[in-house]
Amino acid sequence: MKLIEEVLKPTDGYIKSIIRNSMSGWWELEIGLPKTWVFDENKEVKCEILLENEIGKLIKILPKNHNVVIDDLIKFVEIIIETNQRIAEKEKEFTDRMQEMKSVLENEAKKFYEELDELKINSFKNLNNNFVKTLHTEDDKKSRKPKQNKDSNNSALALSNAQSIEINTEKC
Repeated sequence: MKLIEEVLKPTDGYIKSIIRNSMSGWWELEIGLPKTWVFDENKEVKCEILLENEIGKLIKILPKNHNVVIDDLIKFVEIIIETNQRIAEKEKEFTDRMQEMKSVLENEAKKFYEELDELKINSFKNLNNNFVKTLHTEDDKKSRKPKQNKDSNNSALALSNAQSIEINTEKC
């Protein structure tokens, strides 16, 4: 026969009381669970919520028939605890992974915006420098060649044509 302490050890901190229902002759357990924990009854064990607040829930675990003994009820509580601890581990794993992914995305976004800012600054700086250089080379070329006005070229051509017409009419 097992010592009661050994049997109850996995449920430490959760079992509030073990009661013998004198009307039915069954053992009933009252357990306290965190508010977010899940549980469900089955065809052998019934679960009733006795009290629920922002901290947690007080639940009564009782058998649905005479074939269920107190050891079965304790094992049922162990299953609830183990299941919710696995759920909590999975949630923590997911949260940690999401935090890691968020950190990676934040770093990538930071690098992207740094590159974008650098591109904005340097592109116009380089383009302006190149533009200024091309202006100086065009100014150099222009200063070597005398600048002629289109209007003066057209006037000189018209005057030249008029003089040739006069000369041609005098000969006739």
